[in-house]
Amino acid sequence: MRDDRTLDLNWAPRANGYAPHGPAHDDPPLRYRMLGPVEVRSSGGWIPLPQAKCRAVLAVLLVNANQVVSTDTLRQQLWPRAAPRTAVKLIQQYVHQVRRVLGDPDGRQLCTRAPGYLLTADRDDLDGDRFTDLAARGQRALADGDAETAAEILRRALVLWRGPALADVPDTPATSAEASRLEGCRLSAMEAWIEAELICGQHARLTPVIETLVAVHPLREQLRLHLMLALFRSGRRADALEAFRDLDRTLDDELGLRPSAEAQQLHQAILRDEHLLDRPSSRAVAVGSESASAGLAAWHGSP
Repeated sequence: MRDDRTLDLNWAPRANGYAPHGPAHDDPPLRYRMLGPVEVRSSGGWIPLPQAKCRAVLAVLLVNANQVVSTDTLRQQLWPRAAPRTAVKLIQQYVHQVRRVLGDPDGRQLCTRAPGYLLTADRDDLDGDRFTDLAARGQRALADGDAETAAEILRRALVLWRGPALADVPDTPATSAEASRLEGCRLSAMEAWIEAELICGQHARLTPVIETLVAVHPLREQLRLHLMLALFRSGRRADALEAFRDLDRTLDDELGLRPSAEAQQLHQAILRDEHLLDRPSSRAVAVGSESASAGLAAWHGSP
């Protein structure tokens, strides 16, 4: 099962008053949740699957939604080392139990399809897909210069998280890979959300969130840049400079590297106490590998 050391980060936006109370009213209801413990919506609300192997079966099928997953693949996923002789019959039992939880005794959603099983689901049915789509929309809005819209869309994406992805699912090759992918997307979305909020002038409220993220992800230089700027704008110039020194030490100790040119440029701007860093730019910056340099240009008001 997934490491829960980042669990508090899922609630950082809520605790700091950023996240809405729930999805926007025009969002269709979800059917499956995997951004946290795996759950299925029923007439009575969200319910978990009591058996670990059933959760693993459902998770593998969700990761491969709308594709036939062979019984042999399920066997290899559930028992990667040595499967019991009764593996096929056990899988049939697990599928039967999953159908009961889904309220799908006739197998219309989770159907038997040679050589295995097929779970049908729209993208709006699964919180992982909805998160991915919203995060992409938010990052496009940020790249297009609409920081306010980007911040709102990215908040809607991040509030879907209730804990580490697939938190209560036993590790399988497929689910472990999907959990890692989703966690990487979440961190990128969090960085983009922070960038959008910084542009909107929310540095004071953001600082505790960024500090928490940096503590868990000390090698993410983009987070360090965000922290340095947020601290400087909050009137904590000495702390911003110390944040750079800590980045320098960490990169040297862990990787034998120096901070990037963008980080050193921001450090020099803070040393010079450049007043342009005090106010947010009206222009958004692109996310991704060029985010730091574009962000520095925006902070300096470059065209």
